[in-house]
Amino acid sequence: MVGAITRSSTFTKSLIAFVIITLVTIAGKNWLAAQLIDYRVILGGNILLFLISVVTTAMSVNTLKNPNPHAFVRAVYAGFLLRLFACAIAAVIYIVFAKEGVNKYGLFLSMLTYFVYTAIEVTSIQKILREKRNKNA
Repeated sequence: MVGAITRSSTFTKSLIAFVIITLVTIAGKNWLAAQLIDYRVILGGNILLFLISVVTTAMSVNTLKNPNPHAFVRAVYAGFLLRLFACAIAAVIYIVFAKEGVNKYGLFLSMLTYFVYTAIEVTSIQKILREKRNKNA
């Protein structure tokens, strides 16, 4: 029960971030175009990072029920590696297909969304761990 509640609140935070980033990107696409930033790169990165965030958060929260503390550490590291490799693979695929049309600014802004989702996940997991520690004390 606790896992479902904490997972849903973490999911809600990620969903809110996803919606805000998407709306700001779509609303500002003319301004972004004037700055030579392809809004589609940001939207693609946002979708990818949101999906990865949901998966990695679920992995981490599910291991909190496990009495072995190493399971949680493994899940956090696995989530980090999953996010890192998925982003690297997506960037390489984009760079290969775009060739000379690579939008570096769009990639950098997508990296900024990487930090947003990572911060949401880390702070949510820290809050869950504090609540769990207080409940056990």
